[in-house]
Amino acid sequence: MKISTRTIIVVMLAFTFLVTILIFPFVIYTNGSSDKEIEATYVDFVGEYVADDEITKQIDSIEEFYNDGYEKVVFKGRLTHNIPNNKWLVMSVCDVWLDVYQDGKLLASNTYDTKGKTDTPGISFVYINGNEIKDDTELVFSFRNPYFVQYDMDPIHDTMSMLCYGEKNIPYEVLLKEQTLSIILSMAVCFLGLFAFTLAGVLYKKVLLKNLTLALLAIIGGIYVLTDSVCVFLPLWGHNQLFCMLIDEFTSYLLPIAAFLYMRQYIKVKRDQIYVNILIIGSCIVAIVGYVMQFAGFADLLSSQAFLMIFTDLGVIGSAVALLYEAFLVKDSDSKKFLLSISPLILASLFDTINAWMYLAPGKSMVRLGLLLSIGAQIYFLIIETIQHNKELAQAQKMKYNMLQMRISIMASQIQPHFLYNSLTSIAQLCEKNPQQAKKATIEFADYMRHNMNSIKDSKPVDFEVELNHLKTYLSLEKMRFGDDLKIEFDIGTTDFKIPSLAVQPLVENAVKHGVGMKEDGGTVKISTREYDDRYEIVVSDDGVGFDTTKKPDDGRTHVGMENVKSRLQTMCNAEVVITSEINKGTISKIIIPKEDEK
Repeated sequence: MKISTRTIIVVMLAFTFLVTILIFPFVIYTNGSSDKEIEATYVDFVGEYVADDEITKQIDSIEEFYNDGYEKVVFKGRLTHNIPNNKWLVMSVCDVWLDVYQDGKLLASNTYDTKGKTDTPGISFVYINGNEIKDDTELVFSFRNPYFVQYDMDPIHDTMSMLCYGEKNIPYEVLLKEQTLSIILSMAVCFLGLFAFTLAGVLYKKVLLKNLTLALLAIIGGIYVLTDSVCVFLPLWGHNQLFCMLIDEFTSYLLPIAAFLYMRQYIKVKRDQIYVNILIIGSCIVAIVGYVMQFAGFADLLSSQAFLMIFTDLGVIGSAVALLYEAFLVKDSDSKKFLLSISPLILASLFDTINAWMYLAPGKSMVRLGLLLSIGAQIYFLIIETIQHNKELAQAQKMKYNMLQMRISIMASQIQPHFLYNSLTSIAQLCEKNPQQAKKATIEFADYMRHNMNSIKDSKPVDFEVELNHLKTYLSLEKMRFGDDLKIEFDIGTTDFKIPSLAVQPLVENAVKHGVGMKEDGGTVKISTREYDDRYEIVVSDDGVGFDTTKKPDDGRTHVGMENVKSRLQTMCNAEVVITSEINKGTISKIIIPKEDEK
């Protein structure tokens, strides 16, 4: 059973994807495991809090705390569990400053020197050993939020609601238990993009920009899903809390750029193309400016993200309108299919935008699902499109081959009468001058026709040695006609190449009839071949009357045979014919056959 290359590639990609999905959780678990079984115990907070120096409020659980845009919140109270001496209290702190005190003593903090820099807390883990926490002693958690509470962000509540204790490496267990599905989902999105790009490359046999941008969108989308899910765990691998935040936000800036780049491939109206080009350039500028200002200490990247969201939202709405216009008013079928497949991502983005400002469904994000559905739909259409393209390509190649055969057949049919006419004319002229020689020429011509006529219809190049025999027979007939007025020379350096049948004869005919034949005292026709590193050359030269190559011959003939020869040489061997001539000095006709094409 024959297995195609495409099947092998698809099976390898599928195998790689499945193995990666199975191995990744194991790797995470192994990296986070110790000899003892890891077990995280979540704890709650009981006590009171003061927000922005307002009235103190009592709470029996952190779930009773409501963050009404507070900048500073101080919690005083106890944890619902005492921390054993050999365990660690672990706090995941994201985008907020935190100091933890006991009896006025600072136990832990995520603060660092921001002098001359932006007020950026970043992402970090804060650990407190159970030996440092006295049982039933009041703890103070002092938070300062440098950001205006928006986009459904509540870093203070998120930190206090995720307090847990156990081994110091318990974040690995939390990552494995809570984020495995998101990790697999992100890997699936990346794999779909790579699969689509590889599949399209195999079927199309070349890289198309729209397939490249689809793969880019899928990969960046997958990384976005991954970083969005595991951003709070980034400090496990990189301890610079500012760097962890910048990595987390990086894909948020890249995703709209990738989406606009992909949309651009399906938008055909020039006005809409300009609009999307502006979106792409604008998104790049917003991203670059945001990061430059962060590194330069002028503005916090997370604070400036509002400008990105506004720009992206307007871009998504505008792109959707442009696609609707092209799909239903311009009635472009490609735009309709693309709009259908990209709709889940557009709708999910709009929902997340509205939800960020209006809190319709706190904590809910639809962009992951929308991204997966859109990429899945795109791959479905891509597979259908590439299969159809493959069928059309095969049909086009078949038609091209049939057309080539028909064209060659027509050329050959045009050359045959031309060759017969000239040969019979030569024999007829010999009948008057030398009947005995005419008889010999007739027998030779009959033998030539019997053994070589089939070569006229050859649709493929023939060995040059076969063509050379044609030439020698033809020149033998012409020699009988012209006698001593025609001298023939051969300088054959190589015959190890192929050429279309009867491709050289018209050049020799011209050299005999219109070169040497037009000269009173006759002349010499020379045929030579040479092999070079990159080509073969056939040269037909004469010392006849010559002609002006800059002027069209005014001899009443159509010159169809010569044009057919040039066309056949170009079509079958990618060869070219170069003719140089000087009046009263002669003509040189050269056929140049590239080695890479002469097969």
